[in-house]
Amino acid sequence: MALLIFMDREANDMLLRLWHTTITRLRPGVKTQRGTEMPDWENVDRLDINECLVQPSTTSLSQDGRVQGVIDGLTACCPVDADILPGDRIEYYGDVYTIVGDPMLWRDVGKLEHMQLNLQRWHG
Repeated sequence: MALLIFMDREANDMLLRLWHTTITRLRPGVKTQRGTEMPDWENVDRLDINECLVQPSTTSLSQDGRVQGVIDGLTACCPVDADILPGDRIEYYGDVYTIVGDPMLWRDVGKLEHMQLNLQRWHG
């Protein structure tokens, strides 16, 4: 079924219209602590990335007989040349998410080439 969508120009164009969200990439500065360079999340470089698609992916409870918190997941798709690296964080509607694993590149899918980010945030 998915292959038919990519082959149908009208469906393909409709899918591309969903890519209108802006996310913000947060990259930490660097500080030295006890002779070791470490990420400095007090001083971040912020970069807005346009033309993204963000979708909910997972949610789960962290518990040991009682609820300790909730882990929410999102999948973000953004332009293939977006300046996003492992270790960066993503801000979406005021919430900050960590990138799980490396950003993944989807190539050779025509207009739909993109970078996929698996995102998580813990709250509780």
